[in-house]
Amino acid sequence: MALMPLPTPTLHTGRLRLRPFTSADADALFALHSNAFVLRYWDAPPWSEPARAERFISACRQMAEEGSGARLAIDRASDGTFLGWCSLSRWNPTFRSAALGYCLGEAAWGQGYATEGARALLAWAFETLDLNRVQAEADTRNAASARVLEKLGFVREGTLREDCVVDGVVSDSWVFGLLRREWRTDGEEGVVLAQRPSPRSAGRAVVRTSATDDVTDVPHRRLAAAVGADQEQAAPEGERRVTDDRVGLEVSAEAVEPEEAMGDS
Repeated sequence: MALMPLPTPTLHTGRLRLRPFTSADADALFALHSNAFVLRYWDAPPWSEPARAERFISACRQMAEEGSGARLAIDRASDGTFLGWCSLSRWNPTFRSAALGYCLGEAAWGQGYATEGARALLAWAFETLDLNRVQAEADTRNAASARVLEKLGFVREGTLREDCVVDGVVSDSWVFGLLRREWRTDGEEGVVLAQRPSPRSAGRAVVRTSATDDVTDVPHRRLAAAVGADQEQAAPEGERRVTDDRVGLEVSAEAVEPEEAMGDS
């Protein structure tokens, strides 16, 4: 069944503006996706060619035209600085399901931007697309992404064993899900929270999308792949495995975030 076009929205939070990508974002986007440290938990290697950024931006427009989802650039509202992006992809109107993804640069880590931006996108998606379920996957090595997802209300549902191989490194993924009945709007300054059981802490996680696709030119099975995430404390040096790219979003960060520390998207 063909989908109708889905215009990419512009969303505002207390500190962020989420907007459609433009060609002017190409340099900042390439800098983000060519950073091996940021993408060490992604499900594809870092970009080596600047042309990848233009293809990514074109894929964002195609996504809107086809109605398969939305990918938004994230700017800091106070000064317009590009921080990264988040996405809602693989929209299936029959199943009323979609996949969440995001990726933020190191300068944005540890400040709650991943959680804030993803909340805004999810609020829009649940309202606009009448979603019943949103899924995300996290590399079991990156607790930062897992914490972001848990703070958003996602529940860890299982493990995909050895499901990703990047540069010869094999890794596992955690699968997270968020259902409509678990989601609610708090009403305070547009903050969106989710009703859910207390998350079970277990190991370290990362969100990522699946393998790179020729059409979208960005990984998309593992959703929250590279984000410099919001983690309570930095991971021990020995646990920082060098891999790069995952998700619709990969949160690869392990930064201290006092304002959102919790005892976790």
